[in-house]
Amino acid sequence: MGLFILSRRERPDPLQPAWLAAHRRHGFREPLRLTAGDWRLDLFGALNGLGPQLVQRDNGDFAACTGVFFYRGARGTAGLESLLDDFDGERFPWSGSRGHFAVIVCKAGRMFLATDALGGYKVYHDGGRTLLSSSFTALRANLAQATPDAQGAWEYAWNGATYGTRTFIREIRQLRRGSLLTLGPQAEISAEYRLPAADAPQHASIDEAAEDYAARLRALFRVYAAGGGRFRTALSGGYDSRLMLALLLDAGLDPQVYVYGRAGDDDVRVAKAIAAGEGLALEHVDKSQTAPPPSAGHTERAWVRFDGWKNDGLFDSGVDAEDRLLRVPGDVSVLNGSAGEVFRNFFYLPDRRYRARDVVWSFYSRHDPQPMTGAFDAEAYDAAMSADLLAAIGTTAPDDQALTRADIEALYPLHRARYWTARDVGLNQRFGPLLFPYLEPAVFSGTEREPIAWKDYGRLEAKIIERVHPALARYPSAYGFVPADGPDLRYRLKMQLTFLRPTWLRRYSYRLQQRGPLPPRPVWLGDAALSAAGLDPALPHMRALFVPERLRDAEVFNRVCTMELALAGQPLPG
Repeated sequence: MGLFILSRRERPDPLQPAWLAAHRRHGFREPLRLTAGDWRLDLFGALNGLGPQLVQRDNGDFAACTGVFFYRGARGTAGLESLLDDFDGERFPWSGSRGHFAVIVCKAGRMFLATDALGGYKVYHDGGRTLLSSSFTALRANLAQATPDAQGAWEYAWNGATYGTRTFIREIRQLRRGSLLTLGPQAEISAEYRLPAADAPQHASIDEAAEDYAARLRALFRVYAAGGGRFRTALSGGYDSRLMLALLLDAGLDPQVYVYGRAGDDDVRVAKAIAAGEGLALEHVDKSQTAPPPSAGHTERAWVRFDGWKNDGLFDSGVDAEDRLLRVPGDVSVLNGSAGEVFRNFFYLPDRRYRARDVVWSFYSRHDPQPMTGAFDAEAYDAAMSADLLAAIGTTAPDDQALTRADIEALYPLHRARYWTARDVGLNQRFGPLLFPYLEPAVFSGTEREPIAWKDYGRLEAKIIERVHPALARYPSAYGFVPADGPDLRYRLKMQLTFLRPTWLRRYSYRLQQRGPLPPRPVWLGDAALSAAGLDPALPHMRALFVPERLRDAEVFNRVCTMELALAGQPLPG
């Protein structure tokens, strides 16, 4: 939970006055500062009022964390106590840890920083690693100038995240994966977590696989339950939230359940049917009915609470920043079903080998040349994305070499989830404790090696739900069929239309959808709203890379405006 800033003591104080004042205005309390050796640490509690997680000893040793940390089955400060006993400065005990976090340890006068095994909890740093933080805007506030990273800017604009070590600002980098850093004269990466493929069992049948993954998830939820507190989860018409509800009930917990959407949406209809059948109280949240009118103050609040950028862009009505805070009062932990696609055929590719370039064409080519400037080189963009994919799975194969299907499947948790999905990890945990069970390597390890036929149509995940809570597998889904019965012919035929599209054709799908007249933009993306936030509506910083007037996709335009704000500085206070 909260955020941290680590800085070399020779640097100027990283708590820039304007940055700190804005964070105070919008919910962050005063930080706790500790120093050891050449480094200082600033720890902020969460927006819901929970303070920093820290244990200190009389000899000067301490351990602190942001995010959510479990060690040896103990949560928060209890886990930190055990870690401080065990940590030897050479290795981080990833196998005994759960959650998504940054842990800072000081032992015998030496400081260390470790992130979770996946690297889902993002840590940003400057080029010399003299400033490291879970806050992107803290890095930006300490830059004398900021310049766009062209590849990172295109990745964020078209795909909602940046990948590898890039951000969309050249002077700000991110750690690639789970890492242990020794904080001496410099911050040196002394170890990185690698997913041990050899640990993945070979299952003889889909039922055997379902039994294994159900057991892993049950073990994780026993850890959650032992940590105490109350739990809350969203429920929708899909599989991921239903499996989380099944696991909470199986663990003997009484979760608070809510659903997002309009009254007639399939998600709402299915969630209400499940809640009624299982005797659960269900909160229905229709954001379209609760949205406040936009104002300049909303932009600064979003900038603070969402750390300068989020997947769909920073500019909105303001309801998201309020709703996320309402989800996590007091000791409530919220579960997030992101990355449940580890149990499914996420890329919708038939069961054969593909090059990294084919995956880029199939999934990461959501770009349109019309609103791009001459600086954009599609071949160079695809090559950089391919290189990121290969680095994510630790292979040096050329991007024109066919990968195994296990490698392709591993790209979902180790690339898509690690960067796009995980941006929400650190953001949500600024508000309070949030848990992401499907992003745990102990859960998803081995899913890349399961037969694609088991993953198609959600068959494997439906079997897992059935193992954990048979009754929940008998309710209809938003897909038009009951999970326990499997997909009907209509759904199979519909999905085949996607499976059979060749990757070279998928490359052009998005740009074909972007033809036609420019649609009207939401009021919060209008010139008046941008000006009120302190932006020049002409977006001068972004003009070297985009022609904003030609952007039809409001979400892409939102991201371009978000980058303009990050490059210009922080928004005007409202």
